[in-house]
Amino acid sequence: MFGIDVYGGDGAVNWTTVKNSGKMFAFVKATEGVTIKDNVFPQHWSAMKKAGLIRGAYHYFHPRTSDPVQQAREFLKTVKLEPGDLPPVLDIETTNGASTSTIVNGMKLWLLEVMKGIQQQTGKKIKPIIYTYPNFWINTLGNPSDFASFPLWIAHYGVDTPWVPSSWGEGNWMIHQYQGDISNIAGVSGRGDLNKFNLIFPGNKGPRVRDIQQQLKDFNRPEFNPGSVNGDYNQETQKAVVAFQKANNLQADGIIGPKTWVTLLWYTPPKTPPQTQIPDLTLINVAKYYQGNPTEPHQDKAINWLESQITKATFDDFFQRWNGLK
Repeated sequence: MFGIDVYGGDGAVNWTTVKNSGKMFAFVKATEGVTIKDNVFPQHWSAMKKAGLIRGAYHYFHPRTSDPVQQAREFLKTVKLEPGDLPPVLDIETTNGASTSTIVNGMKLWLLEVMKGIQQQTGKKIKPIIYTYPNFWINTLGNPSDFASFPLWIAHYGVDTPWVPSSWGEGNWMIHQYQGDISNIAGVSGRGDLNKFNLIFPGNKGPRVRDIQQQLKDFNRPEFNPGSVNGDYNQETQKAVVAFQKANNLQADGIIGPKTWVTLLWYTPPKTPPQTQIPDLTLINVAKYYQGNPTEPHQDKAINWLESQITKATFDDFFQRWNGLK
């Protein structure tokens, strides 16, 4: 499952052409620091949805020159997420001369503020995606382990499988940016980046599987119950995923790609309407209902039930005796 990412400087984008070329998802730059907003973001954002792409927006983080909380608030003002969108992205690839502790603490502040804002806007607890590249994360930041629960978008060019920092663990990436700043991308007049989504297959193991199992478990619907939340994509989990896919009109193959992933992210179980409790239909209850309020809503049902249990002759005799006609 492939996608692209661009920013305003990459030239005009025909999102329908991008979609028709086989791309399923795309990210666009929304904000940078506190004061910079990508001037074509609003057009990109609406056109991506219209074209049928799964869309996402990213923020280019400045850890020293701008207050992290203010950066988060400007992002939230600019980007209004809707069901089916990818989570926000924190793009961390520069230090601005800040210390490691300043950068890490600033990231935490940005992430917390964005998560709080999204929950206020949508009612959903959604964790942002972290975008970075191996050398920066490992050698510049010292491979901090504080963010291992956040989805990882890793930039590593010219390889089929990216090098993932040990703080996340081998294979625990969500998106791989495998080519950067290239031309001749269908629908993009200038340049852009190419990405692929890390599909989750039956038989896979790890934290990403555990997250899916927990989401399914939290829906509290028996058909979506994956069994144990143990990070093992076994047959029970596959059955639950396929049931979820069928219920949401997705391709029911048990493979978790970007479409199933975002649907899980935004899914809200339907509320079950309260059931009107009707007492068991017994002969004594038939009599109670019939003798009571003549507008009793269960009266017809009670009489119909009685008719189905006895012969017509016996019912006619009962009816006459009950009404004093015999």
